[in-house]
Amino acid sequence: MNMLLSFFRNRKLMHKLIVTYLIIGVLPVASLGVFAYRAAEGYLEKQALLGMNDTVRQSAANVDQELEKVRSFIDFMVYHPVVKKVSGRELDNMLSYTRELNENIEPTIWYYINIHRELKEVVFYSDYVGRQIGSFIYPSDEVRQTNWYREAKGSNQTLWHYDDSGVLYASHAIQRSDNTTFAGVLRIRLDHDQVFAKLEGDLAGEGRYLIKDNRGSLLYNGGVSESIAAQIGGKQQQSIRVDGSVYVSSGVPISQTEWTVYYVAPKDGVLVSSSDILGATVSVLLLSGIVLLVLIWLFSRTLVKPIHALKRSIVAVENGDFHVPFRTASSDEIGELTASFDKMVRRIRTLIQEVDEARTQEKEAELAALQAQINPHFLYNTLSLINWKAVRLEAPEISRAANMLSKFYRTSLNQGKTVTTVSEELANIQAYIEIQRMMHSERLEVVYEIDEQVQGCEIVHFVLQPIVENAIIHGLDEREEAGGLLLIRAELASDSVVLTVQDNGAGMDPSVCATLLERESAGGYGLRNVHERIRFYCGEPYGLRITSVLHEGTTVILEFPRSATLAQPEGDVPRAV
Repeated sequence: MNMLLSFFRNRKLMHKLIVTYLIIGVLPVASLGVFAYRAAEGYLEKQALLGMNDTVRQSAANVDQELEKVRSFIDFMVYHPVVKKVSGRELDNMLSYTRELNENIEPTIWYYINIHRELKEVVFYSDYVGRQIGSFIYPSDEVRQTNWYREAKGSNQTLWHYDDSGVLYASHAIQRSDNTTFAGVLRIRLDHDQVFAKLEGDLAGEGRYLIKDNRGSLLYNGGVSESIAAQIGGKQQQSIRVDGSVYVSSGVPISQTEWTVYYVAPKDGVLVSSSDILGATVSVLLLSGIVLLVLIWLFSRTLVKPIHALKRSIVAVENGDFHVPFRTASSDEIGELTASFDKMVRRIRTLIQEVDEARTQEKEAELAALQAQINPHFLYNTLSLINWKAVRLEAPEISRAANMLSKFYRTSLNQGKTVTTVSEELANIQAYIEIQRMMHSERLEVVYEIDEQVQGCEIVHFVLQPIVENAIIHGLDEREEAGGLLLIRAELASDSVVLTVQDNGAGMDPSVCATLLERESAGGYGLRNVHERIRFYCGEPYGLRITSVLHEGTTVILEFPRSATLAQPEGDVPRAV
């Protein structure tokens, strides 16, 4: 085995392709074709037999329907109280017998005989009468010893039998009025052709019907040869071979009788021919073989060269970070490709990890931004109400504060967009500063230096407010002297949009400036948050730069790309410009 693996491992890729495709292509397709043919043939045979069984079951139901008419008539007569009295000789005199027969029994019997063609003769045999009474009542002296009479006497059900001449009869015991004493037997001769007429109408193709009782006696034969009929019985479905021909039969018992209806037909006539399936299977196998040979040739001619080209490309982009060894026992082209591919995968894994970390940071930033976007309509309506109330109460300062606060939140939310223009961002910060000036009793001085060319440039939304808030709270409010000054500048550089926030507040030690972009401030929207958002959307060259001098003030510079257009990414995840 090791020698075989070693031999196969060191073969050229073209040779491996030919051998592999022949093994994994031809053999499975051939096996699948044979299996599909066998499965389809078995399925068709099963469905054909099920269909034949349903046909026989329907035919048996049709025969049982005809017999049910006879059973209904018999049950009506044997349980009729007048029949019980007449057969059991329970009436007072002959006049009573005659009147009951003429008024109740005979009209009913003649009515049934006329409407049911299968009833040919109706006879009541009684153990209690010594001579014939009317047209239907006979003494039982001559039939008491017959088998059918004794069987009927010992049963409480309708019995069916043929006599020696092949005539079909039905018989049922009659009890006297006490329902415990045997009185006689009702025997009906039936029209054989009428009872089994529906079997003739159910014939289809070369199939034929026959009926046997539980003793194996043939009761009805719709054209089945004696040699075939002799072998049928017992099993509901069976195959019979006669004179080199194969026949299939399906039997269904008739309820409330000891009969079974069998349908017999040549097997070739019942089952769907599978020659078409065989032809289609062979055609598919041949076509698959041809396609497989073409694919082997195409892959053999076209796969090796691209692999070499891919290998050279991978080697060309390798750098000093790709030094992880990957050992393979193969010495062909695939082995060389595997070693290079392993190096590429390791680098891809590193990149994926970096992307995941960036997405995590982005989601955290989005979550923080969402905290300021809760129910804006309620906030706008409330501020509008405050403004209206202030106007009516002639309180201009309250009205001004409400308007500035409404403007601030409108521009802050920015309809949920990540990108805004410099003019919108300045409108937001102006509203915020006006509110702060009102809180500081107008002692806060603000200077705006805005280049008109920068107004329409796109930048990341909501970046000035956290910086201005830090400048006021941690800079100007901690200034020892009065006269706080805040400078807001927006200008164009060679390839950048530069925003500057400068204050003359308390300032900080220069060593502290470096740490501000490495940890979150207590305010939520910290400098680090703004810095990372800008770098995420615009790239690493952009972001914040902070300089400060203790007791003199702090300057924060925000830089954005000038020529690029920031846009929302596909879905809900932002992407870098």
